[in-house]
Amino acid sequence: MAQTKRKRRTKHRGNAAGAVEARGRTSKPVAGAPAKGGRAPAGNGRGAARRPQPELRPPTIKSAALKALFGVVILFVFFRFLSKGNTTAQAISFCAVAFLLYTPVMYYTDRFIYNRKLRQRAAQGKKR
Repeated sequence: MAQTKRKRRTKHRGNAAGAVEARGRTSKPVAGAPAKGGRAPAGNGRGAARRPQPELRPPTIKSAALKALFGVVILFVFFRFLSKGNTTAQAISFCAVAFLLYTPVMYYTDRFIYNRKLRQRAAQGKKR
């Protein structure tokens, strides 16, 4: 009978407390090979030294309108299907008013967050 070819499993040994520890490296590193990975330099503990910060883009009316539109769709579902006694025309009119109110609120919220992140990055630049 043909035997199936299975890869060997590495052994895990439990300690006296019952925790299972995986075996570490068992071979010697190749001479002249560059060192892999390693720990990041000491920083604030959140990995900021490791990753580059994403590019900040200033807020736009278009992005605020898209966020407001997403909220208005949820409101439409609520007004039309979950609340009793509202017609489709009423739900659409409520949503149109909400869209006109949500868009500037979203824009100013995005602008506030953008300015705060700019100040935080400037303060980090002064520290270094």
